[in-house]
Amino acid sequence: MTKEELIKIIEDNFTNKDGIIDISSLEFNSSVIISGMKVKGNLYQNSQEVEGHLFQSCQKVKNDLVQSEQKVKGELFQSHQEVNGDLHQNIQEVEGHLYQNSQKVKGKIYN
Repeated sequence: MTKEELIKIIEDNFTNKDGIIDISSLEFNSSVIISGMKVKGNLYQNSQEVEGHLFQSCQKVKNDLVQSEQKVKGELFQSHQEVNGDLHQNIQEVEGHLYQNSQKVKGKIYN
């Protein structure tokens, strides 16, 4: 199956009544890569529970970027963000190291 075929299946089967694709609450027993997403609307990545590392870096966002209320048993990387709105990186619960650096933000930063 190609990625284009997968996109079509997801759009056809996981679009809610508001026209939003909802693939939330999936559970995997391995690592997951969701890098390189190109989204014309909003991208929601909230309520993550990660036993390993959580990498959230190199984001380019036209509006606000909210990366808050994370619970991570490993390390949390939130770096190299380019945000035209506000950046929210607060209420983090991290047992390892927390990296938040190299931010370009036109609005306010909330840590």
